[in-house]
Amino acid sequence: PSQTPVPHRHTHGSRNRFGYFGNLNPWKGILPLLQSAKLLHAAGETGIELRIHGGAPFQSESFTTALDKALAEAGANVTHCGPYRREEMPGLMAEIDWVVMPSIWYENAPLVIQEAFQHLRPVITSNIGGMAEMVRDGVDGLHARPGDPRHLAQVLRRAASEDGLWHRLVGGIEPPSGMDDCAQAHLALFDQLKLAEAA
Repeated sequence: PSQTPVPHRHTHGSRNRFGYFGNLNPWKGILPLLQSAKLLHAAGETGIELRIHGGAPFQSESFTTALDKALAEAGANVTHCGPYRREEMPGLMAEIDWVVMPSIWYENAPLVIQEAFQHLRPVITSNIGGMAEMVRDGVDGLHARPGDPRHLAQVLRRAASEDGLWHRLVGGIEPPSGMDDCAQAHLALFDQLKLAEAA
């Protein structure tokens, strides 16, 4: 994908659009995220928008039933946009301010986080595993407790309402290296290993 970040939305109001990207399954935390949206809606937080990008292939009937119910109860500001293609990602990123990755299991190095940083979108993620290692709480994103809808709702509310927070976190993002830079770094490492072996 292109390394050029897509522009941010023009807005003079709060940065209140959140996006979820990826498959919908039990361990990706989509159900706690939708429960968070339901809590926010019930509390009158009608200005927060959540866009769900992804499908639920090969999932159990019990999960898809729970998912449909959670989507129906999450509130009018939650939109399930369905599956997407990789080449659509820049356009979808252009519509949001934040990326939410609420997985409840220990992700390794999620591509979604790298894509978010590539496009200068701060990430709200669970504070476990590779997610907590990739996203620096208060620097380029925010952490939430995994599987805790109430805490995640608090973090989403803070993200949408705290003055200056979004701009500060965007400024803290270090975009991931491009393919050429990664290749050069690996080649330099191989050269170092060869020299060490020859010594």
